[in-house]
Amino acid sequence: MKKLLALLLSALLLMSAAGATAEGEVVMGQVEYAAHGTGAFAVITVALQNDVILAAKIDEFQFIGSREDLAAVGVPNSDGSFGKNYPEGMVLGSKRVNSDLYSLNMQRAGSYVQIAANFDYIEAFVKGKTIAELEEILSGYTDENKAAFVDAVSGATTADTLGYARGVLAAAKAAKAGTGTYTFHNKTGEKGPNYAVNGFAADAKMVLTRTASAEEIEAGYSMTVSFRTEGGYEAAFQTLHIEVVPVTLLAPDALTGATPISFLAPEE
Repeated sequence: MKKLLALLLSALLLMSAAGATAEGEVVMGQVEYAAHGTGAFAVITVALQNDVILAAKIDEFQFIGSREDLAAVGVPNSDGSFGKNYPEGMVLGSKRVNSDLYSLNMQRAGSYVQIAANFDYIEAFVKGKTIAELEEILSGYTDENKAAFVDAVSGATTADTLGYARGVLAAAKAAKAGTGTYTFHNKTGEKGPNYAVNGFAADAKMVLTRTASAEEIEAGYSMTVSFRTEGGYEAAFQTLHIEVVPVTLLAPDALTGATPISFLAPEE
């Protein structure tokens, strides 16, 4: 009986997990954001489902120097060619990785919550909120009254709590952006001089990507594909949307209508 009960519970858990997944696709968004002054940049990542922030991860990078008792840890390749142009005695480092070291400066300013813990508190604050809810909350604060927002985020003490939360909002919106991937095939029979360093050779293939914001997609975002060949043939298709699709540029004698492209890949 116990074994049967365990199997039933397992089945229910699996069904619940499947149902949660079916509610909406989980999408990821990431931005580089100026959340804290001009001497650092944050990298903020959000997992979003049905406009709800499932999780956020905040880190920030700046040049950091070692102390006698604590060594600054640089990003990968800091000890290689990547780090050759660092300022003397400094490395580009993650504040999370260097939380003990960086937080010593915060203590001098009166904060006794380490920077990594501050990030964790902000991540907990935004979790479960929709984009609209977070946007509405943040709209009530400006750079002039941002100190009041620190009190709104339980546990946070960093003065730029508002900046990090704004970065989370930007990452959440980025998760709703769309990226189109287009595999272009030149079947015009001629070389095209545009869109490639050495031209787009006959029978060549080229893969391009384009990203549009959620606002642009909702507004009906589309692009124009225009091309010309060395023989003077010119054509254009004006309503290419964000999608993953092959695009074959057709020769004039291959047209079956007014459209100069096909959304079928040629046989190879």
